[in-house]
Amino acid sequence: MRVLIVNTLYPPAQVGGAERSVAQLAQGLARAGTEASVLTLQSGRETVEAVDEGVAVHRLPLNNFYWPYDGQRRSAVRRAVWHGLEAANPWMDGAVDRVVERVRPDLIHLHLTTGFSLSVYRAAERRDLPLVQTLRDWSMMCARASMFRRERRCERRCGSCVVLTAAKRVQAVDHVIGLSQPVLKAHMAAGYFRDAAASVIGNAAAEAVVSARPSLADDPVVTFGFMGRVEPEKGIEVLLRATTRLEGDWRLRIAGRGEPAYVQRLRRGYADPRIVWLGQVEAADFWPTVDVLVAPSVWAEPFGRVVVEAVQQGRGVIASSIGGLPEAASGAGTATQVEPGDEGALARAMGEVLAAPERWRFAGGGAPMWTEASIIDAHRAIYRQVLVRRSSRTSAERDQE
Repeated sequence: MRVLIVNTLYPPAQVGGAERSVAQLAQGLARAGTEASVLTLQSGRETVEAVDEGVAVHRLPLNNFYWPYDGQRRSAVRRAVWHGLEAANPWMDGAVDRVVERVRPDLIHLHLTTGFSLSVYRAAERRDLPLVQTLRDWSMMCARASMFRRERRCERRCGSCVVLTAAKRVQAVDHVIGLSQPVLKAHMAAGYFRDAAASVIGNAAAEAVVSARPSLADDPVVTFGFMGRVEPEKGIEVLLRATTRLEGDWRLRIAGRGEPAYVQRLRRGYADPRIVWLGQVEAADFWPTVDVLVAPSVWAEPFGRVVVEAVQQGRGVIASSIGGLPEAASGAGTATQVEPGDEGALARAMGEVLAAPERWRFAGGGAPMWTEASIIDAHRAIYRQVLVRRSSRTSAERDQE
C-alpha cells in the first residue's frame, strides 16, 4: 500500500505538535510495512527531495506572496491578500501534480493543508484517488486556524472566515478523522464531510523514559509546569494571574517560545523569582523537574499532545475543560478540569495541589488512551477500509455500464 501524507510543515521545519505527530505517523507506517511518502512545503524556491527514517519527503516551494512561518508580522492588507489567494490558489497545482504523478499513491492522507490551497484535492480528483483527512486544527473553518481572535474565543465564524473557507467546505473525502470528538462534531455540524465515514484518533506521546520525582523530604516544593507556545490562546496570562492568588511555597516552570516582545512584557509584569522562563527545551529536560502540568488553554485545542505526555510521565494534570484537552487527559493518575479563562478556578485547583502534594506528585504511571502502536494500527485499518469501499464502488459502477 502506498500512502502520500500531506502536511504544511514537516520536521525539521516545525511550529508545534502537529509536525511531530505527522512525522510519528509517517515513520510508524514505514516501519509497519506501508510505503509512506510526505508532501510538504518549505521556504526556498526549489523542490527538495530526501529520505528520512524510511519516508520519502517531498518539499515544495510555496507559491504565494510570502512565507508565513518566519515569525515576521505583515500588514493587514498583505495578510488579506495572502488568505484570499490561499482560498483558491491555482499556482500550486503543477508542482503538486508532479509529486502525485511520481509517487503514484493508492491513497492520499491530508492533515494541515494551509499553503496547498485546493491543489491536493484537485490532483486526487483528476486521478480518482481516495482521500482521508485528519482535522488537526480549525483551518478548514477559520482562516486563522484557531477560532480565536482579539484574545477571545470565537463563538461563531466571522463572515470573512466563512468566505475564505467556503471552497474547503465542499471538498469530498472518503474518511475524516478528528483528533477529538469536539473538533470532529463541530466540523460536521457546520456541514463539512457530509458523506464521509468518520473516526476519532488522537495523538500519541512518543516512547519515553518516565522520569521519577524526588520524595517530599528531598524536595518539598511543588513545581507546576507549562509547556507550549507562549501566546494568549494557550492561557498563559490566565496561569500567571492565578499564581498571584496562590499561598504557600511553589514553583512554576514555563517551557516554550513566543513573540519576543510579548514574552518580555509577561516577564516584566510577573517578575516572581518562583517563575522560571525556560524558553524552548526538550521534553526529556522538562519532565524530571515538574510535578503537575497546567494546560490552561482558552481556545478549543483539537487535542493536546503535551497533556498526553504528562499522562505518560505519570504527572498530575490541570487542564481547561475545552476542546480535546479532557480526552487527552484520559488515563491520568490525578487530574482536574477548570473552566477556560477562569483564573480564580485555576488558582483554587493549584491550591488543592499545594494542600495535598503527595497525592499529586506520586499519581502513578499513566496510561494514555492512544499509544504509537495503536494509532498506526488504527490508520492502517482505515486505509484498508477506504480502499475496499472504493474498489467495491468502482466494481459496482462498471457492472452498471
